[in-house]
Amino acid sequence: MSKFRNTLLKAMPAFVAGTMTWNPRWSSLTLLVWGLVVVGDALAENWPGPPRPKSDRKPLPTAFLWFAGGSGLVYALLALGLLWTENAESGWFALEVKASMVLLPSLCAYQWHRLGNEAFRWLPHALLAGLIVFMVWRIGYATASGDPTAWRYDGLAGPFHPTYMGLYLLLVAWLMTYERRWHGFVLAFAGLFVGLLASKAAWLVVGTMWFAEGARRCVGRRPGGMAMILSVGFLCAGAWWGDGGRWSEFAGHLNAPSKPVTHVESQLPQEQSGSQHITQTKRKSGSTAGRLQAWEASMAVVFASPFGVGTGDVTDAMCDAYRVQGADYALKKRMNPHSVWLQMAVSHGWLGLLVMLMWWMGTLYLAYQKENILLLVWSIGWVLNGTIESLLELQQGVVPTLLLGCAFALLPKGKS
Repeated sequence: MSKFRNTLLKAMPAFVAGTMTWNPRWSSLTLLVWGLVVVGDALAENWPGPPRPKSDRKPLPTAFLWFAGGSGLVYALLALGLLWTENAESGWFALEVKASMVLLPSLCAYQWHRLGNEAFRWLPHALLAGLIVFMVWRIGYATASGDPTAWRYDGLAGPFHPTYMGLYLLLVAWLMTYERRWHGFVLAFAGLFVGLLASKAAWLVVGTMWFAEGARRCVGRRPGGMAMILSVGFLCAGAWWGDGGRWSEFAGHLNAPSKPVTHVESQLPQEQSGSQHITQTKRKSGSTAGRLQAWEASMAVVFASPFGVGTGDVTDAMCDAYRVQGADYALKKRMNPHSVWLQMAVSHGWLGLLVMLMWWMGTLYLAYQKENILLLVWSIGWVLNGTIESLLELQQGVVPTLLLGCAFALLPKGKS
């Protein structure tokens, strides 16, 4: 019976990792199952005899302790932020969404104490399998539906935001050994899929990291180098096919400054004074412009409230700033700061920003020092994507962030 419990316990991280890439809502159910298995195992360990001696258990790795500690500290700050928030309902909802920041480190620590190095051996394989199943499903759906919009952007990403799915697919290049020919085909397929997602962040981050790693492997004559470089070509082909004007919108925003336009405010009788005009600056619209508006508004809020506006008042404070700045596009969509760093700075001020930076910079340092490749790659990709996306505001960001960060920190050096 003990062997069955150990096998079931070992399967739980892989079960969550493999299914969280299919639908973000499923992670709540899978985490509940994992929690019940842990509770059942803990109860069984104390019956009918004493539990295994603590001397038989290996100490938790430093990288995990840092990552889990940082997650717990950020969550504690979010809970503390309820003390000065006005929108308590929104604040409590934020704590509910981010509850995995405490739950997952606890579950992963229990796994380690019970199973040691074997606790997460299956997770990378399950994650890769889950991503392959998702890509095949979405391409199959696009083919069967006959809907052209199902081939790109949110139509292809389905239940996920395209940027989030692009971040998950970044890992495909490091989840395989390239000892088999089909590994290269999977990576090329993933590159094409990332291109079709039409997420500018995914294009830049995935393309850059795959190409850099491919070049490094080619120079060192290590397997997978050429496959990564060729897959960047498939990514570019998919981006050309699924662009839909997103790159031109980005380039156009960078190249063309905002132009003043004349707006007629009132029409007076001609015999009095003719027409009266007011000149205003037209704010650009589009995803790129919206992000810039969000960042500009975020900085204005942070300087006005250096200790933060509270956990539940971020959106309201941002919308007030949008109104003042005339950022109609961002106001209409009620955009959050679109950056993990600015999100925390708006809610908890400069202290919150400092804590977030220390959490992730420390994780990057320890991953590099311990030569933990999977943790290092995940951290770099997360930091880059988190700069332009609030990755901890949705469950599809919170659960993968904590599960993969904890699991990779506990895997012995990851994979090279």
